[in-house]
Amino acid sequence: MIVKNDDSGEATFKQLKKYGETTVLHPLNPKYPDIELKKGYRYRVVGKVVEKKKKY
Repeated sequence: MIVKNDDSGEATFKQLKKYGETTVLHPLNPKYPDIELKKGYRYRVVGKVVEKKKKY
């Protein structure tokens, strides 16, 4: 998903995961931590990646 922070205007590409009541943005790079979307955090999904292609 491409998710935009409505407060700062920044966008990021992460997986959106739900664990019960908790929603997190999960980065594809394991070097970075999950970002928990807490209540009051204003974000909007602005895109969805449907395919990845790679040439070898």
